[in-house]
Amino acid sequence: MICAVYEQEVIKIDYTGLKCGLCGEDFKTDDDVVVCPECGTPVHRECWKKEGECPNYEKHSKNYVFDGFELIKKSAQGVSKEEKKDTVTKDTVTEEKKEKIKLKPTDNGNKVCTVCGLENNPRANFCNRCGSRLIKEEKEDSFDFADYGEFKLPPGMPDPLGGIPAQVKFEEDVTVADMACYIGVNTPYYIKAFDAVKRKINKFNFSAAIFSGVWFLYRKQYKVGALVFSLETLLYVLRYYISVTYSVKVINGVLEKLGLSLDNISSFTMEQYMNMSIEMQKLPMEQQIIAMLPSILLFAQIVGMILLGVFANKLYYKHCVSKIKNLKIEAAEENLNKAETAQLLNYSGGVNALVAGLLIIIYLFMLLN
Repeated sequence: MICAVYEQEVIKIDYTGLKCGLCGEDFKTDDDVVVCPECGTPVHRECWKKEGECPNYEKHSKNYVFDGFELIKKSAQGVSKEEKKDTVTKDTVTEEKKEKIKLKPTDNGNKVCTVCGLENNPRANFCNRCGSRLIKEEKEDSFDFADYGEFKLPPGMPDPLGGIPAQVKFEEDVTVADMACYIGVNTPYYIKAFDAVKRKINKFNFSAAIFSGVWFLYRKQYKVGALVFSLETLLYVLRYYISVTYSVKVINGVLEKLGLSLDNISSFTMEQYMNMSIEMQKLPMEQQIIAMLPSILLFAQIVGMILLGVFANKLYYKHCVSKIKNLKIEAAEENLNKAETAQLLNYSGGVNALVAGLLIIIYLFMLLN
């Protein structure tokens, strides 16, 4: 019988007397068995490949440990006479030696077993030789992408979940880990922002406020993004048209009476501005409205940008929850395992940098004019 944790070392271990956690059948002498590196649950290799996850996966967040592991450990510690000489049992290991082993550095980041001294895979939680629980130096609730097989989010995220446990549920069937897979870029910020949304706290999103419709399109919120960008474009075109066609003529007429010109408006004195204001008030109401309309439209745009900054995270949260639920239903219908489901979430989510890049040029042109 073979036990392999991440297939890094092969050891003869007897699993007879135990049952496969996935198919429920008793292990036989020649069965090919693997153990979950998180909790130590043994399963047939073929069952693992078929299901793609540990049968006790839901219990991992509660630090579950397979209760029949003592039998496996005794078998592992008796692999051969030669290995027995180098193997240290739990009864003879001093606290001082455990501390030294715990702090012993490894070039490849492997975890060192405090019982037998074997270097194990960095992601393993049980020793591949003696079956002892490995010391976990990272936070208990830190996100381990092993939960999703070989799938990894983009690098450069020292704390990919912003300190929030991976299995915490935002909504029914939507966990923090699901959100991380779907969000992709800038995950820590949005995980924290979504946690705030759940607590009915709105974090102001400066990117959404500044780039508005472009931000929504960048985050693949195409319907909202198209609507916001269209309204922004309409306001800009309307403001520009009214300003050039009507407002400038009205303002020039007032300035001519005062012997002034728009070309020198930046050098006007306070007295000249006051005289200009007095003359504007003498105009018919229609002309006053026409003169002020571009400024009113600009003010409306600014207010709209502020409102988008306030509610952007909430809108994005609802978008992510809706999309993830639909994608997980699709994954279940197609019998996808966790790794494949994570890949589906990441492919469908993330950002659309190409569309945003093209539109941001247009947007900046409107903003600066």
